[in-house]
Amino acid sequence: MSIPTFDFLGLQITEPFTWLTNWLVAAFVLSYGHFLYRDKFADATQKFWSFFFVFIGLASLMGGTAHGFINYVGQNFHYAAWIFTGMAVFAAELATIQLIENEKVKSVVRLLIYAQLIIMSSSVLYLHNFNSVRINSAVGLVGVVIPVSVLHYLKHKDKRSILIVAGVLSNLIPGAIHAFKISYNQWFNFNDISHIIMIFCFYILYKGAKQNENIELAKKLSKAPA
Repeated sequence: MSIPTFDFLGLQITEPFTWLTNWLVAAFVLSYGHFLYRDKFADATQKFWSFFFVFIGLASLMGGTAHGFINYVGQNFHYAAWIFTGMAVFAAELATIQLIENEKVKSVVRLLIYAQLIIMSSSVLYLHNFNSVRINSAVGLVGVVIPVSVLHYLKHKDKRSILIVAGVLSNLIPGAIHAFKISYNQWFNFNDISHIIMIFCFYILYKGAKQNENIELAKKLSKAPA
């Protein structure tokens, strides 16, 4: 299948909808990150989730640029996008381990996720294989974020953890669209469809990250009978 291409102001733009939908994702997630970071009630978990969205936004900007202007920027922008994606997963893991109450366990998991980031980055830089990103995301999100969040929800029944789990699981939908290459046509393909859906999936994550556990606990205590 040929790559969709058109000329604009003397530039040859490839995969225009993939470029635009990537940048659309970036616009939304960067705003999510901004609002989370600037929230005056933000705790450490929320701050780390804000970094997650910033890195996802940078990955989307780089990825969109690579898809639209590959003839001018080359493959390096793709590799940069993959690295930023790995850093986003790293930030999500750091956000999640704040919920681990055992300090020894938290320290061990922290060391493991630092090692994970180094391995993923080295793999991308030297092997140039996107599977490194897929494996890293699976390990980080399915292996760390979901189980820690589920355990925390079962113990404390906080909204944040369950919304985070829902947000992560919702991203299986665009993931499946991408994996099975479900497309409308070659111009609006599986990349573009998955990008649009991802905006809503990331919104669920944003709503979860914005739930401040301490404030929610204070509300519960204020409603409790004296």
